[in-house]
Amino acid sequence: TPLSFFFLCPSVSHLMLARCGLRAALLGQAFSTTTRAAVTAQALRYHEFGSPESVLKLEKVEVADPKDGEVLVKFKAAPINPADINQIQGVYGIQPKLPAVAGNEGVAVIEKLGANVKGLSVGDRVIPSAPGFGTWTTHAVAPSSSFIKVSSKIPLEYAATLSVNPCTALRLLKDFVDLKKGDVIIQNGANSMVGQSVIQLAKQRGITTINVIRQRADYEEVVKRLKAFGADFVITEDLAASHDFRDLISGLPAPRLALNCVGGKNATEIARLLGNDGVMVTYGGMSKKPVQIPTSLFIFKNLQLKGFWLSQWLKDHSAAERDAMFTELTDLITQDKFRLFVENHRFDQFQQALITNQEQRDRKVVLSFD
Repeated sequence: TPLSFFFLCPSVSHLMLARCGLRAALLGQAFSTTTRAAVTAQALRYHEFGSPESVLKLEKVEVADPKDGEVLVKFKAAPINPADINQIQGVYGIQPKLPAVAGNEGVAVIEKLGANVKGLSVGDRVIPSAPGFGTWTTHAVAPSSSFIKVSSKIPLEYAATLSVNPCTALRLLKDFVDLKKGDVIIQNGANSMVGQSVIQLAKQRGITTINVIRQRADYEEVVKRLKAFGADFVITEDLAASHDFRDLISGLPAPRLALNCVGGKNATEIARLLGNDGVMVTYGGMSKKPVQIPTSLFIFKNLQLKGFWLSQWLKDHSAAERDAMFTELTDLITQDKFRLFVENHRFDQFQQALITNQEQRDRKVVLSFD
């Protein structure tokens, strides 16, 4: 069917990672100008920055045979992430050379090896080792170091979406505050994939989550879903700003960590709920409004504001640390303790996929190439 929904909770084998470098393949490097074409790819490319609906074009691109140390891959699935949209708009931290292939995350299968490729075989399932690859394409050729091998027993939806949002959630919980069992955190944008991941990972650690979402027509349905993930409190933005909510949680320890992906007034209100020496980490700005914090929170509560960008974390840390991050997440999957909520769209119906992605944030939109 053109459209299918997945709410997955699989039992899968352990994720196997092939050690490889963190160097990102430059957008567009997967395509060669040589006349020695191995396959004709269908790629979503843009020749100028702008609205994805306007600048993205489905184009035929000749992909060359893999050279020494390279592999030819066929992509199977790739999600639409906020970073992908920002990159196409020209407002992201990584800017490609134009024309560029869209997409930073995805899963592919190796179809052909160049000479002197070690650790990978035809038929292996792989994901890009770093952001900036250009994954919204049927085929690509790139150095073998641009890929990490993953288990073929992992559902495509997991392999395609594991390396950005769940990894971001894990780093947010581990890198800023030494959280212990019984601690409390608060986050906005809790219905996003990062938010859903935070809920599940926090639950595994015995950490209480306060989850802020906007008022919406399907509010009760979203609350029910987040509770199923393990959310302790799910509240609206208005309730988060009220004295009634402060009274409701007065018996809990004050939150030690606030996770902000929205900005604006929403960020201000979750910062107000932090306890002394609390930390707020901003990893997104979906409202496109600045973070504004009262001076009193710095003076009287010693509030700390920090930022996080997974792309920078990957640059600053070793392949071994990256591999350990993937392994930790995959172990939870094999124990049926980590779930993803995704929606598949056919690659050739990308325009509808983009519209759907704009309309809702809780279900990750994934482009399917089969």
